[in-house]
Amino acid sequence: MSINQIKKLSMNEHYYALLLQCFLSGYGSSCHIKKALMSLPILTYSESRERLKTAKTTSRVNTIFSEKQEVRGNEISGRERLTGFAQRYNILLPYGKKAIIILSSEGKATVVGCEINLLKETTYKAYNGEVREWLRCAFYLGKIFSKTTYDHLAYYLGVE
Repeated sequence: MSINQIKKLSMNEHYYALLLQCFLSGYGSSCHIKKALMSLPILTYSESRERLKTAKTTSRVNTIFSEKQEVRGNEISGRERLTGFAQRYNILLPYGKKAIIILSSEGKATVVGCEINLLKETTYKAYNGEVREWLRCAFYLGKIFSKTTYDHLAYYLGVE
């Protein structure tokens, strides 16, 4: 498999649409588009996704990503799991926008102003294997994001 084929598979707008649908299912209400798009760089980064595997409905952004981690005998900040967020956000932004268009065209979500409203929920439990794990992370990230504001997330993630 060539590097271009791998890139096409990993940058698939339809898969991102499914991730966003599961994120919004966890979010539970209308969500600012910027907040929804902030989920993709976190979900596509293995370090942050690894931490989300332990998320629960009571988890919060500052608790899930602040726990210290040990690397080669040294404790480092848990926020390292979010390293490169801004760069990944800028790379994934066009794909995220296409994913929202896909959700809208398939009748699964509507966009009104700056808000995205989910029309058709999905559950990670309907899937198996690695896809289920990714969707579970997306669902619980939605739960986590629903408990905070965009301004707090932007500050925490170091973006404007």
